[in-house]
Amino acid sequence: MPVKRGVRVFPCRLLVDLPNWLGDFVHALPALEMLLAANAQGETTLLVPAAHVPLARKLGVAVLPRPEKAGLAFARTLPACDVALSFRHSTRAKLLLFGLRAKVKLASSGRGAALLGLTTFAVDRSLHQRHDLDGALRLLGLPGVDGQPPRSLRQARRMVRPLRVVLLPGSHRDCRKRYPKEGFAQLAQAFARRGLEVVAVVGPSDAPLGAWLAGAGGCRLLPPTAGLAEVAGFLATVRLAIGNDTGLTHLAAAVGCPTIALFGPTSPGRTAPSPGLALCAPEFARRGWEGLPLATVLAAASRVLAGDLHPEANVAIMKIGGGPLAQLAEQGTLNP
Repeated sequence: MPVKRGVRVFPCRLLVDLPNWLGDFVHALPALEMLLAANAQGETTLLVPAAHVPLARKLGVAVLPRPEKAGLAFARTLPACDVALSFRHSTRAKLLLFGLRAKVKLASSGRGAALLGLTTFAVDRSLHQRHDLDGALRLLGLPGVDGQPPRSLRQARRMVRPLRVVLLPGSHRDCRKRYPKEGFAQLAQAFARRGLEVVAVVGPSDAPLGAWLAGAGGCRLLPPTAGLAEVAGFLATVRLAIGNDTGLTHLAAAVGCPTIALFGPTSPGRTAPSPGLALCAPEFARRGWEGLPLATVLAAASRVLAGDLHPEANVAIMKIGGGPLAQLAEQGTLNP
C-alpha cells in the first residue's frame, strides 16, 4: 500500500529492518534517529543480526534478532505493524518485507521491489551512505537527514581521557581496504615509544590479524570475542582511534572517539566516518597504499593528539593527502 499525501503516519506501530554489517548500521543511525523521534509516542521494533542486539538496545526501543537468511517464513512469525521499512537493499530483505503483515511496506527501488507490490524509494549513491533513506523519510513526511553525526551512541566525554590509542586493522569483507599490517605495527611501536598505551581491536573473523599485530607491534589486544556493546564502551574512553574503512572505525566515531580513517579503494564521499578525519591514498588503483605513507598518518595523529585537529567535532569529510600534513610528515614528529 502506498503512503498517501496528507495522511498522518506517526505515531504508529513501526518495524525497521536494519543492515547486516556494522558500518552500514552506524551510517543508518541518523535516519533511524529521525524515525525514532517522529514515532516517540508510537511503538518501534528493530530487526537486527544477533550480534548487533546489545548495541541496538542502547537506542531504547524493542529489538528482535533477525536470523541469517531470514525471509518469508520468518516474516510470518512477526507481529502485525502499520509501517515496515527496510534499510537493506537485497532481494532477501524485500521478500521479508513482502511477507510482513503491514499496511505500508517501504523498500529501496530495484531487486524486485515493485513486482512484490512494495512502496519504493530511490537511493542516490553519489551521496554519503547516511542519505540512503532520505527518500523513505520523505515518503513518511519527514525531511532527509542533515549533516550532523549520529547522536544515539555517543557517550558523555570525559574531561581527561587516558593516553590510549586504538588501532583497528581489520576489514571483514574486503581485504583491499586494509592498510598494510606492517604499517599498523609501526604505528603501535611509534605510539608506545612516546608513552601511549596502544590497544588493537578486531572482530572475531580478524582474530589472527589482531594476534599478529599484538606480537609485532608490542601492543595489547582487546579480546576479539568482546561484544559490540562492550567494544563501544571501550572505544568511548580512547584518546584516538585509527582504522580502515570498516565497521569498528565507524563505531569509534559514532561513540565520540576522535577517529582517523584510512581510505584506499573506497570513497570517503560515500562512507567517511561521521564525524572523523579521512586520509586518502591517491591513485589507489595504480599506486596502492604507497600513496599514504606512514609518516603522513603519524603527522595527522600528532595533530589530533596535540589538539590542533578535532575530528570528533567535524561533520564534514576531511581529505588530507598533502599540504601542511605532508610537511609535518617530513618531520616525522608525534607529540602526545
